[in-house]
Amino acid sequence: MKKLLFCFLVTGSLIACTSTEKKTETEAQKATAIEHIYKPIYTDNFKIGGEKNVLIAEQFHKALFDKDFAKIETLLADTASFEMEDGSTIKGKTNLVDFVKKNFSNVTFSNFEIGAIIPVVGENGDQWVDIWDRADVTTPDGKTQKFLWQDAYKFQDGKIVQFLGFGKTPKP
Repeated sequence: MKKLLFCFLVTGSLIACTSTEKKTETEAQKATAIEHIYKPIYTDNFKIGGEKNVLIAEQFHKALFDKDFAKIETLLADTASFEMEDGSTIKGKTNLVDFVKKNFSNVTFSNFEIGAIIPVVGENGDQWVDIWDRADVTTPDGKTQKFLWQDAYKFQDGKIVQFLGFGKTPKP
C-alpha cells in the first residue's frame, strides 16, 4: 500500500511540475516582443488555420496523382493563378487545367510523403496551406527520381485561388 501511495505522489508531482513549466514558458513567450530585422510586405502575425483547407490541398494532390483533371477543375476558383518557380504565372482555371493535363498526364508519382502541412490565416484574413512534400517521379522515358516541393495554396470560399510552388531534385 505504501508503494502505491508513493507512486501516486511521484506521478502527481511530475504532472504538476510539467504543466507549470508549460504555462510559464507560454506566458514568457507572449510577454517577449521580438523586433524583427525585416518587416513582411504581404502580411504578418500568421495564426494556425482550420483543417478544411488542408483537406482541399490533399484532394488536389490526390487528383493530380490519379490524373483526375475533372476533380482538379472543381477545386480551383475561376480566377485561380499558379506562380511557378521559373517566375512565370498561369492565370485562369481553364489555362491551369490545360497546364496540368499537358505536364502531368505522362508522369507517375509514387512514395508520396508530406513532411509538414500547416494551415495558416494572415492578419489580413487570407487563408493559406503550406506543404513540404516529396515523391518519386517517373517520367515518360521510364526514369525515376526523387523530388522535393514547397507548396503554398491560398484559399477563398473553399477554392484554390493561388498556388506558389518550388521544387528541386535532391543530390544523391
